[in-house]
Amino acid sequence: MDIHKLILENLKSGIISFDVDGNILYLNPMAEKILHLNREELINKNYKDVLNQYTEFEDLVYDMISENKTVRRGEMNITHAEFILRIGYSSMQIKDTNQSIVGYTLIFQDLSIISKHER
Repeated sequence: MDIHKLILENLKSGIISFDVDGNILYLNPMAEKILHLNREELINKNYKDVLNQYTEFEDLVYDMISENKTVRRGEMNITHAEFILRIGYSSMQIKDTNQSIVGYTLIFQDLSIISKHER
């Protein structure tokens, strides 16, 4: 495994990368943990088919892909199994050497865990 992949695999933030059609290309272990999802079941699947249990998250990905909207820093609540998680996130476009958009990446953290550690 190359060093770049190891860095992504060990980040304490969740990362999900999508192609221009919304298919999931990469999901790191922290994204899997925060969202309680299995990455083997998500890779190459469209976000609409696998993130629909997180409406707020799905809407964010929709805006990113359909409207080329990126967010430098945002926060949202997502609900999972009757628990509300406060998520901090940012999104970006992935561009090739010609500056054409070839995908999107969403980086996020569970802020509810961070605030518990800060208390």
